[in-house]
Amino acid sequence: MKLKTYAGLSIIATLAIIYHAFNSRGQFYPAMVYLSTSKISLVLLLNMGLVFMCILWQLTKKLFLGSLREAEVERLNEQSWREVMEILFAITIFRQDFSVTFLAMVTALLLIKALHWLAQKRVEYIETTPSVPMLSHVRIVSFMGFLLLLDSLFLYSSMKHLIETWQASVSLFFCFEYMILATTTVSIFVKYLFYVSDMLMEGQWEKKPVFTFYLELIRDLLHLSMYMCFFLVIFVNYGIPLHLIRELYETFRNFKVRVADYIRYRKITSNMNDRFPDATPEELNASDATCIICREEMTTAKKLICGHLFHVHCLRSWLERQHTCPTCRALVVPPENGTTAAAGQQGSQSDVHQRGTTGTGSGSTAQTEATDSLSRHQARLQAAAAAASIYEKSYVYPSMNSLVCSPGYTLHPPVQISMAESSNTDRNGEQTSSEEAQKQFLIAGRPPNLSFPPMQNFHFLPSQAHASPVNYGEGFENDPNIPSSQLEAYRKLLQCQIQNLQILQNQLEMLQRIKADRNVDEGTPSSDSRGKSVVSSSSESGHGYREDIQDGKA
Repeated sequence: MKLKTYAGLSIIATLAIIYHAFNSRGQFYPAMVYLSTSKISLVLLLNMGLVFMCILWQLTKKLFLGSLREAEVERLNEQSWREVMEILFAITIFRQDFSVTFLAMVTALLLIKALHWLAQKRVEYIETTPSVPMLSHVRIVSFMGFLLLLDSLFLYSSMKHLIETWQASVSLFFCFEYMILATTTVSIFVKYLFYVSDMLMEGQWEKKPVFTFYLELIRDLLHLSMYMCFFLVIFVNYGIPLHLIRELYETFRNFKVRVADYIRYRKITSNMNDRFPDATPEELNASDATCIICREEMTTAKKLICGHLFHVHCLRSWLERQHTCPTCRALVVPPENGTTAAAGQQGSQSDVHQRGTTGTGSGSTAQTEATDSLSRHQARLQAAAAAASIYEKSYVYPSMNSLVCSPGYTLHPPVQISMAESSNTDRNGEQTSSEEAQKQFLIAGRPPNLSFPPMQNFHFLPSQAHASPVNYGEGFENDPNIPSSQLEAYRKLLQCQIQNLQILQNQLEMLQRIKADRNVDEGTPSSDSRGKSVVSSSSESGHGYREDIQDGKA
């Protein structure tokens, strides 16, 4: 809408100045002299020429591209301001050749460059679109042919003028610019041919990324060579070309990055089969067997150092652009000797697996031996030794010589143990004695100086519930140094203690019933008093014992 308004006003102003020239001068020649010498008339005519070129540009865009997308408009606006500034710098260099023709040629160059930017952006859009109508393909091919024709015509005209004059002039500038545009058009067209070939192969052309990479590398090399040559020529004849500094720097940086990427890519993909091991069927089944690059199922895949799986051709094409994992963005830096690393990795995995199998077998063997050959008394001895070692390592419980009875521990009454069990010794021939472990300890709630006499068959155990776990220090359950045989033996010891507690409770109830029956049968005061004293003492001891058990559970 703005262009239409601007074009309409320009046409009206141009017609008005032409009418004024012919009306005031009366003849054709004086009118032409007036239009070419009057500054106002010259500015209006040049403005009309600019409008005419903009109309041609819009018609060309509408014919070959149709309506522009938002990304294309943004690209056009960003590049236009930079190119305008560079052309203004170029005008300052070639100020001796400044003329109306030079301004027209510079404007045409700017508009043709804008068409090249749109063509490049449209090809990128077509490559990333799943379904493209046939009309779009016809339009883009015709458009690139038209641009190549324009570049060739202007390049021929500039080269012809340069050869005829054989001196540095503004033709050198246009010759260089159209050479850059021509090579860019050819590279875009070849890249489009790669896309069409891959589309005809239904996306199965594995060499497409490689060829595209080489194409861009060659294009940057040509551009860098031409920029350097033109920079030297302009520097020798005119001075420092300020408008070329940015382009020369960007071209050199892009070429350097591409060369570094190419070297890294060749280094990584030279022996991918050795550097990246093949994924096993178990690994494919354990993880999602979908390649996130192509979104297809994987039957065979390559495994990166980070553990993610990809198709080999997808990984190769990805490594041309990026050198990080597509999933976790970890650097893909395989070891220098890929075969040795892969073999070492597999060997370490097999060693770990072998050690795990051996450890499992030894643990099961030890558990079987503890179940079959160890008696109840030997299991108690091993559990006591394991508990003592744990207490010493945790630094939470005191030593056996100064063992303190915490609120969670209770002194249990004696247990009737058979002579065979009490006379057993351990494998080293050392006899066990509970007197040494229970020489002196304190009871919670009593004076510190009160000591208990040594008792032969009393056991100092945690008075907790049967199903509640006992806490023996931080990291007891997760300590890998405790063998499974000791844990199994200690479990059996706890079961035996629970059974002993039940037996003691049954015996206590039986004694109470017997004493009550005797008191009823005898009926004498003395016997009654003795029975009452026995019953009271028994009940007090039983009541105290039950209170101790309840306190331990709490």
